[in-house]
Amino acid sequence: MRWRSHLYPAVIEQSLDVDRLLELFETAAIEADESGYLAGNQMYQDLRGYGWLDVAHTLEVERRLIAQLQGAADLEAEAARIDDERLDCFEPSDGLWGLDIGVASATIALSALGAIPVGSCNAGGFGGHHQGAYPYVSFFLGGAPPEFVVSISRAASVGLRSDADGLAQIFGAGDLDLLRFAETAL
Repeated sequence: MRWRSHLYPAVIEQSLDVDRLLELFETAAIEADESGYLAGNQMYQDLRGYGWLDVAHTLEVERRLIAQLQGAADLEAEAARIDDERLDCFEPSDGLWGLDIGVASATIALSALGAIPVGSCNAGGFGGHHQGAYPYVSFFLGGAPPEFVVSISRAASVGLRSDADGLAQIFGAGDLDLLRFAETAL
């Protein structure tokens, strides 16, 4: 099966209620990094503190991998091959920090903005079966200026909301939407 762009059942709007968002305290962040669990993510890794050069590099790697998947005759086989190679990467950024293709650069862009990414999923748009019904990245707002996150989300035409768990979430209705968020942020 070849890659085809997916449309997901996500209504795109930007609404961020900062009063509903939880704060992540440093002691909880350290404990989460050690335990690998935070806010429902059982494979949490601390991705705080990345910069704009990291975003640019991640976008470059992610675009290259997406092009490989788009050109593959067998999407599932190519996705499995790419995942195997990414696990063997010496540089975490070359392996997209183990994040899904389609959400990695948005995750690192949120980190560069001062947010604290918690969980993400590409909804299976680039092969494999994934839990999300649409591509998303959930995050604590941290030091990210809320008005800036809202303006980037609007400019990139991606969704933004405060979820029921006290986290913020950017999300898309298409496979490339969160890549566009990272490009807009950069």
